[in-house]
Amino acid sequence: MEFKEKNFFKKGKIKDNQIEDMKIVTKNMSLKKISESEIFFVPLLQHKGERAFEIVRVGQEVRKYEKIAQSYGNISANIHSPVSGKVIRIMKNFLPDGSKVRTIIIENNFKEEQVKLVKREVRELRMATSEEILKIIEEAGIVGLGGAGFPVAAKYNIKLEKIDTFIINGMESEPYLTADYLLMKNYTKEICRGIKVAEKVLRPRHMVIAISEKNKELVSIFERMAREVNIDLQIKVLSADYPQGSEILLIDKITGKKIQKGELTIEKGVIVSNVGTIKAIYDAFFEGKPLIERIVTVSGEEVQNAGNYKFRIGTPLVHIIESLNITKTDKIIFGGPMMGNKVKEPSTPIIKGTSGVIFLNEEKIESKNCISCGRCVEVCPMNLIPFEFSEYYEKGRYVKMLNANIFNCIECGACEYVCPARVPLIESIKNGKEILIELINLEVES
Repeated sequence: MEFKEKNFFKKGKIKDNQIEDMKIVTKNMSLKKISESEIFFVPLLQHKGERAFEIVRVGQEVRKYEKIAQSYGNISANIHSPVSGKVIRIMKNFLPDGSKVRTIIIENNFKEEQVKLVKREVRELRMATSEEILKIIEEAGIVGLGGAGFPVAAKYNIKLEKIDTFIINGMESEPYLTADYLLMKNYTKEICRGIKVAEKVLRPRHMVIAISEKNKELVSIFERMAREVNIDLQIKVLSADYPQGSEILLIDKITGKKIQKGELTIEKGVIVSNVGTIKAIYDAFFEGKPLIERIVTVSGEEVQNAGNYKFRIGTPLVHIIESLNITKTDKIIFGGPMMGNKVKEPSTPIIKGTSGVIFLNEEKIESKNCISCGRCVEVCPMNLIPFEFSEYYEKGRYVKMLNANIFNCIECGACEYVCPARVPLIESIKNGKEILIELINLEVES
């Protein structure tokens, strides 16, 4: 398959002030499957908060959907076995971000033996209480599938808070990724029913699903299905500009409310959930399924078997490479190419928050001094001046970075992508934030 742009990051090309999305590679493909891996690496930390603790031992036989790790503390999530087989080892292994965490390694016996699932009818939703639904979500180990990975049961436990707007995020603005598009296209009814489950818990005044203008064909499908399922769902079509799918930008665009980086959206009466999260809620309530699999986009430069695949959680990178006969493995990113994690270890597994596996050509690009062209300013969605952060960081002027609102940066990477001098802007911003946090903490302690 030929690509117009041979190296996605080489030129930092934008068109009509938009970063090229490269979604055409996989958008019109049907859902694909590959053979299951012989070995699964299931991390006990696939979410924000505390890691789960294993409740199985080495040598134990497990079944598909069986809970193998128990959540710990208020912010955590249960972990379930993606297959039937034997626990052959429990050890530290890599996460996509490069860190190591305790991991349950399961040898697949390919028998697909599973625990009995408790399925529910629509009428049971009418009788269910918020507490019962939250318990079902918690037991299923559902976390935000848009990448943030926050445990949904904790997020939806709003207590006495009033939710004005519940936003379902279907923007998927990262280049190459089309997994959410396929999900919305193929599972519209399930998503609408999942929204109905969430509505029972959150009791929002308004519910809005955000869809990219490039996916306008989905509008009529959701309108029809919302009427069938009987939910009052507004559909908001937004520009496809990256990073429009960012939670902060989405809330601003739909509600006009300004959320500062680090501020809880619930304080503004807003909750945002990715469409994949909503589908997982449907699966948990109506099908009785815990979260053990998700749709992932496999794409990139010169990838012959690109497409959207249903992968089970714990599928290692090496199995994907070998099964799809991928030969170009210079640069592998889990997630999207802008905000995802560069992965090197072959045992790194698909986790709950993995939306894509992107293969890019690695090319050494010489970083030069800023030429003050202003392109980074033009593309910054937060109206910041990114080249200032790089300058302040290099000179150790951290207070100036603070005064320039560095903590409003959402680290989307658009500035660095379009920079013709290839100034490492995001590195400066991340390091600057870390230093500022340390200085602030020292000030508080003293």
